Amino acid sequence: MDSKEALSISREVAKRVKKAVNSIEISKRNLNVGMGKDGTPTKLVDRVAEEAAFEVLKRERVTIVSEEAGVVGEGDVVVALDPLDGTFNATRGIPIYSVSLCFSDSFKLKDTFFGYVYNLATSTEYYADVSAYKNGNSIRVSDNDSLYCNAIVYYPKGLHPFKRIRVFGSAALEVCFVADGSFDCFIDVRGHLRVYDISAGVYIAERAGAVVSDDRGMSIKDKKIDMEERFKIVVANKNLHKKLIDTVVKR
Repeated sequence: MDSKEALSISREVAKRVKKAVNSIEISKRNLNVGMGKDGTPTKLVDRVAEEAAFEVLKRERVTIVSEEAGVVGEGDVVVALDPLDGTFNATRGIPIYSVSLCFSDSFKLKDTFFGYVYNLATSTEYYADVSAYKNGNSIRVSDNDSLYCNAIVYYPKGLHPFKRIRVFGSAALEVCFVADGSFDCFIDVRGHLRVYDISAGVYIAERAGAVVSDDRGMSIKDKKIDMEERFKIVVANKNLHKKLIDTVVKR
């Protein structure tokens, strides 16, 4: 599989997931229908989204690592799938929720060759192969190297130097907001993030010029694509990233 095929597959997944999600009244999306493989409750909208994604992915020679179903399939290409990132938003009609797919030639992030994130509410599309794109247009991270910047932080403690702080509830999209320069950095060092939450967004951000690391400034590329791996990440342009690690994250 190459990046062109991955883009085609991703777009078909996004199309089907969007149709499935939109078929459910907002008032019914929050119904509990079981427990996911990640150990959290599965909402009706989560299950419907995953089933729609699987209709496409199970036709391909891929191994899927998904939030609700766990590891499915035995293909050579590994796909980290979050069929609905931002479930709370989707159940409240808040237009920030997405489907996220990361394609890798192995169970390691370093072998990723394509990332795709699609806002299911607004139809905004992000993807990356060797470059990063938003709705087909090339994107780049901001060049702001000042700590007095626009930040997405989970969750700020104490005083911070940032100009403004926001939290939107969809990590995949939030990292893409850094990739396209809408925000200057993304910080989540709680250790709660899983691979399907951030792998596609991280790949897109890196291709847009971002540096991505853990809370110690170390690369996350050797992290595994599996259900057990947890992530602490800092995403920003090269110069701002170093300042964040040295003066904000490590303090």
